[in-house]
Amino acid sequence: MEAAGGGSALNLIMIFVAALFLIMMVMSSRGDKKRAQVQREMIDALKKDDKVVIFGGIVGTIAGFKDDMVEVKLSETNKITVLKTSIVKAINK
Repeated sequence: MEAAGGGSALNLIMIFVAALFLIMMVMSSRGDKKRAQVQREMIDALKKDDKVVIFGGIVGTIAGFKDDMVEVKLSETNKITVLKTSIVKAINK
């Protein structure tokens, strides 16, 4: 009889752990979605001559847009083309 009671307690603990894990996963994905939405809004609001930081810490000024690409001016003579998604943040003027 004791074995049956121990098994039921173990099942209850397993259900509790699974529910806790599920709650943590849902909360984590909500944070990721919000972060992605903020990133998308920041990229959509960019315009020419905005200063940006690109993945890897490179700082430059937006010189133009091409579809899902951005041309970033690093200096008067150097420009690079990067994906919009590689822009980490916009630097306020």
